[in-house]
Amino acid sequence: MEQQSPLVRIQQSWLAANERVLLVHIANRLPTWIKPDHLTLLGLGGALSCGLGFAASAASPLWLCLALVGLIVNWAGDSLDGNLARVRGIERPRYGFFVDHTSDILSQALIFMGMAFSPYIRFETGCLLLMSYWIAALFTFIRAISVEIFQISYFGIGPTEIRIGLAGYVLSLLTLGTLPLVTPLGRLSLMDLLAMGIFATVLCSFLVLTLREARRLKALERGPAHAIKRDAVPTRLQDPAGAAG
Repeated sequence: MEQQSPLVRIQQSWLAANERVLLVHIANRLPTWIKPDHLTLLGLGGALSCGLGFAASAASPLWLCLALVGLIVNWAGDSLDGNLARVRGIERPRYGFFVDHTSDILSQALIFMGMAFSPYIRFETGCLLLMSYWIAALFTFIRAISVEIFQISYFGIGPTEIRIGLAGYVLSLLTLGTLPLVTPLGRLSLMDLLAMGIFATVLCSFLVLTLREARRLKALERGPAHAIKRDAVPTRLQDPAGAAG
């Protein structure tokens, strides 16, 4: 008997539809000896390479090329593992969910801490980027437990869009440099300021979304005999095939 995932997955990022077509196309053509767990490990290896490339760029900017390649490898491994399992009909929803998202947490720690140890941004602002990701992830996981809805993207931005943004940042470092700015807080790079803005935006969004979700759940539970079931989600929001990344 096929094991069904208990979660409704929502993926509405800008690139989700086209990306899914590409990933299924690639998954159908992978050799049979490649397994989903191999791809998960590949994604972790890409994240490690990316973090090392950022950190080693203190010795030479050319190490940023390793960071860029690591981002691409991380996308390939992290995005293809679940799609390969679905294409071959070998899904293990609970195991896959646990391993995939545990590796995501570790991958982002490797990438953003590598950035924090690079010479291009301050350590504190690198940590702010990691905190921004973890705040969004924690809201997603808490909501998944509460209402059995796992939302992968917010405001059109998902894991792939984040990687593209990081890749653009690496390319800008290779071509333009850090673009330092003198501010009341001292000498900062443009990415330092952007990281502060990202953290403030994510934190405010977290507070607003948390308050809205709390009010909605409170209204649902006002009836004494009412039991919360999986929220009704419009058909166009559901991603029964699973989301990439």
